[in-house]
Amino acid sequence: MIESRLSKNFQMTILKRLFIFVLTVVSLFSCKKDLRLFDKDPKTFLTEYGKENPEKEVVIKTVGGDITIKLYEKTPLHRANFVRLVKSNYYIHRTFYRNVYLTAIQGGGEYEDQLDYLVPPEYFPELTHKRGAVAMARYDEGNPEKASSPTEFFIVTNANEAKKLNGLYVVFGEVTKGMDVVDKIQQAPEYYEKPAIPVFFRIEMP
Repeated sequence: MIESRLSKNFQMTILKRLFIFVLTVVSLFSCKKDLRLFDKDPKTFLTEYGKENPEKEVVIKTVGGDITIKLYEKTPLHRANFVRLVKSNYYIHRTFYRNVYLTAIQGGGEYEDQLDYLVPPEYFPELTHKRGAVAMARYDEGNPEKASSPTEFFIVTNANEAKKLNGLYVVFGEVTKGMDVVDKIQQAPEYYEKPAIPVFFRIEMP
């Protein structure tokens, strides 16, 4: 009788986990599809979206604690893009998938979850890669304007090491709380810049 109950409980647990997994996959797929811009001009679209969504703060939730980020008004397209993705639940069950040696942690939508547009460049010499700076990654190939990835971002941990990145990547925000959490992620065991244990996160509006 005990074995039978354990077996049923085990089966129910497996079914529940499978159900949650399927819902997560469907949700992420739908999110990706809905966030594509297709033939819309990214600059025009993000400018309008930014006017209707003026939020300037987001919170990254991790098992090790929260990271609060202030988004700059000086980079309105990047701010609008990030707010849009957060509000659309794009940054749910994502990972910090790269520890850039002594420089930064990088995360977001890697490879299969990329969208169909780039964020127009917004470079300002005064927005440097200081400690706590938040910047978007970018692709080199076929990208002469140095437009940003719409989904992949990184957080600087060492300004001295990151100064070589100034002018190459758009800084659009900074960490105001939780740099100790960022440091923990940076210092976690890794193999060829890949964390040994995946660091999952989700981003929410405060």
